[in-house]
Amino acid sequence: MTRARDDLEALRDPALRSTPLEAESSAQGAASGPVEPGAGELRSAAEAPAPSARSGADEPQPSAAERPASTGVAVPSTAAPPQVDPRARGDESLDRERYERYAMPASDLPAANVLAFRGDASGVLAIVRRAVQSVTRDPARHRRRLPKSRFDAIRSLPELAMALDYAVTRMQPESAPPPEVTERLDQLHEALRPTIAAAEVCFPRGIVPETYGIVRRALVAGDPASAAATITNLILDRWGHVQNRFPITKDEVTRVNATAKWLLANTRPSERLDSRDIRDRLWSLLRERYEQLRAIAQEVSGDDSREYAPERLAD
Repeated sequence: MTRARDDLEALRDPALRSTPLEAESSAQGAASGPVEPGAGELRSAAEAPAPSARSGADEPQPSAAERPASTGVAVPSTAAPPQVDPRARGDESLDRERYERYAMPASDLPAANVLAFRGDASGVLAIVRRAVQSVTRDPARHRRRLPKSRFDAIRSLPELAMALDYAVTRMQPESAPPPEVTERLDQLHEALRPTIAAAEVCFPRGIVPETYGIVRRALVAGDPASAAATITNLILDRWGHVQNRFPITKDEVTRVNATAKWLLANTRPSERLDSRDIRDRLWSLLRERYEQLRAIAQEVSGDDSREYAPERLAD
């Protein structure tokens, strides 16, 4: 009997518990005295049901036969629908922001350096992505060849190609314009670039920066009519100063001006939307940076670089 009592006292000793962790925990609790309940414990106690509410749980539950029959009405779920990442669907605002980020420097290219784009924009994007991935596998090596700004421009080539694809596929009028609008847009597209190129020679951008700023914004917006009206107004207003050295006749400039003003007076911006000029400028900027990429690819892989960085991006 005495031995059983001694064993019981030994079990009460924290140092003799089954595990060191339990012994340490019990010993600390005994040394620190009673512990005040924490916020979580107070909240749990407050949320506990009253004795009267708990007594209902002890009462016998009705049998299946005694339960009321189901009404068959489905209870709508209050769970929130799963959120869908807008980037997975292709966010129009993000695509437009990317387009404008590259269209602005493209609109600043000298008109004489702009090349016409004839090809498949999605095919160009695929080639550019593959070439950039192949060349930038060893960035530290190639940064020694090019300044950081130029190397970063090469790495951003896929986004520039996506901006080109946006101009080709997304900047289109909602419906086909009437024949008279299409005809005048074609006339402007043919005459606008040489007109701007001639104006850039006679009127340097530093002299009339506001005029060229309006032209740039109009080109980015796909509004060649506004761009043509602005640049031809400048030429006609100062014709007396440039008539002996301007490569285009005054009649030609007047005709372009009249065509542009007719479109501005008879159409809405969405009806005269034409991205061909800014498309060509994006393509020219892409070609310029792609040549830098090909130079690095040639250094890395020699003639094998033609497999992933071909000379021709589009036909």
